[in-house]
Amino acid sequence: MSKKTAIFWISYAAVLIFLYILSATDLIIKENEAKIYSISILMDGILGENLENMKKGMDAAAYEHNIDMSFPAIADNITMDEKLETAEEEIEAGAKAIIIGNNRKEEIAEKIKKKHSEIPVLIVGDVEDEKKRASVSLNYLEIVKLLSENIRATVSVSNEICIAAEDFSDEDTDSLGKELKLKLENMGYKLSFVEGTGPKLEKQLRGLSKNQVIFISLDKDSTTRLVKYADDNNFVNGIYAVGATDYLLGKLEDGEIVGMIAWNEYDMGYFIVEKILQMLTDKGENTRDEIETFYITAEDLKNEDYIKKLYPING
Repeated sequence: MSKKTAIFWISYAAVLIFLYILSATDLIIKENEAKIYSISILMDGILGENLENMKKGMDAAAYEHNIDMSFPAIADNITMDEKLETAEEEIEAGAKAIIIGNNRKEEIAEKIKKKHSEIPVLIVGDVEDEKKRASVSLNYLEIVKLLSENIRATVSVSNEICIAAEDFSDEDTDSLGKELKLKLENMGYKLSFVEGTGPKLEKQLRGLSKNQVIFISLDKDSTTRLVKYADDNNFVNGIYAVGATDYLLGKLEDGEIVGMIAWNEYDMGYFIVEKILQMLTDKGENTRDEIETFYITAEDLKNEDYIKKLYPING
């Protein structure tokens, strides 16, 4: 073997050894590890059909920004102390930020911040105007405006309007219900209210006039119950709904729901996660952000823009 050939093979072997060391160890070039942010979401219903599209948006944002989201089970009747205990457990397990919703959310957020001032807390839902808390909510005044204007255009004041909800003690439902009651009464409508589930709700519905009542449902579960009750009992002149699911959009298309308040739930979920990340990285402020809502009828379901907002395929 010539000297030139020997030098070539020695050099080739050295290159191979170097490449092996480079690929098998981090002694020469250490790969930058992506930082993972742990966030806990304390909201009941987040894993169900009613919030499916919002969850898709949250998942997409979490994937894009290296966020590890935790969804501890939250029972409907959980007490404030139990919810605080769950928050403590999540923080002990490594949560660096908390997203919180449903009842007594502001009180719980305040208690978390008092004990863990370093933990950013984002509230999902309506908050008191004078409190400077970070929140993301629907624009309830806009919902009232959209509903009342469209009802006034099609419903005579001789009709009674019944406002339905699963639970009027829910803070967001209560806020919306009070604003809507004030607006419709000022317009001259006679109002009644039904609340609950199962036999309790059906008993209240049976006590209403079948010919004159128009319904406004303030939550998706109540809308579903009203539609099914109407199907079974040939009842209800018209239903106006707040919130969409695939099932309810089908009922809107069939004409069983007259009109619906909806919003882009996918974008809402994405925005919520981005906002808490900005708070976590000291780039966000304690602002109160509102999600745009819109009023739709069956005719609007033919509009491609609405289809994209209501039937997101991402996630």
